[in-house]
Order: sequence, then structure tokens, then C-alpha cells
Amino acid sequence: MKKIGLCIMCMILMLVLVSCKTKKDSDMPSDIEVVRLQSERTYYENLEQIEDQATIIVKAVVSENLGQEVDTIYDYALQKELPTYGYTKWEVEVTKVYKGDVKVGDKLVLLQEYYIWTKSDGKKQLVTSSSVKPLNQGEEYLMILRYEEMLGGYSTVGDYQGIFAIPTDEVMAMIEDGKAEKSDFDIYYDDEPLNYLFPLYNEVIEKYFK
Repeated sequence: MKKIGLCIMCMILMLVLVSCKTKKDSDMPSDIEVVRLQSERTYYENLEQIEDQATIIVKAVVSENLGQEVDTIYDYALQKELPTYGYTKWEVEVTKVYKGDVKVGDKLVLLQEYYIWTKSDGKKQLVTSSSVKPLNQGEEYLMILRYEEMLGGYSTVGDYQGIFAIPTDEVMAMIEDGKAEKSDFDIYYDDEPLNYLFPLYNEVIEKYFK
């Protein structure tokens, strides 16, 4: 009986942990269909190359979802509008400045390459061309950003290479021991290889997180 009781308690604890992690991953419904699009972009081999491309480098807290912009085209065969490109706008508040003409407390517009599309059957899709999950409101990140004048906001340099979650002590230890995995960062999608990620994270830790 004791063993059965212990097993049940372990199962309940696992369900609670899974539930907490799902909630933390993003504010998106856990069952939403994720549609990944291919995107051509430049990737960088080291932190210095990324920093050179940046307009600003800051730590910032994600404060508010400002909505999304989606371009569409009418498909005459299907007789409906179909999306061609879109992005979501977030307001972020600067908490520390490393580069650029911004100040602590400034509120900036961050552009993330995803949008929510509702299909004709009412089901929603998260359509993304990024390796970065939708950001968590209230979370702080290190952001290496480039200003996009045509869009009136900032994008991350090299997509996933320009945004880093603030690591916990546990994650810091795993990175230093070479035991960290992408899922430990809780910010990137897990279904594709991310070139140079771990070497870059080591550089970021040395320069910005120690």
C-alpha cells in the first residue's frame, strides 16, 4: 500500500510540474497548432558579429502584447483570404542598457515573427518563421536588436541569436558543465538544430550574466 501511495503521489507531482511548465512556455493555448515556415536569414558565428549588427543591446521586460499585423491575399480558387506574412508586436520596457541610444525605463516595440491565424473551421494556428517561442509577458530577456524603420520596431539580430532568457543558477551550472539542452532555456522551439547556440550562450553568460 505504501508503494502504491508513493506512486500516486509521484504521478500527481509530475502532472503538476508538467502543468506549470506548459503555462510558463507561453501565453498561447497548449493545444494550438504550430505551423513552421522556412525563412532565409543570416546566422552569425560569434557574439561579436551579432553585437556589431545591433542598434541596441538591452535587458528588457516584456510588458504588453500590442497586437499583430498580417498581410493577406485573396485566393480566387478557394474564395477566401490567405495570409502571406505577419508578425506580433510586443511592448518591452528597458531595465539595463549595454549599447544604443535608449534609457532604462524606455518602452520599445519588439517585433516577433509569428501571428495567430483563424482557419475557416474556427481552429487557430500559430504561424511562425522564427525559432523563438512567443515571449512570456512579465519575463526579462537579454535582447540584441536591430531597428526596422519600415516596420517601426525592433527585431532580434539573427532571430534566436539575438534574444536570451536570463538563466537561473541551475541552468548556469548546467551550461558550465556542458549538460544544458535547448529545452532548459525555455524560449526556443525544440524541433530544429540551432547553429552556434551553445557557444553563443557561453559567450553571453561570460559577458552579460556574470
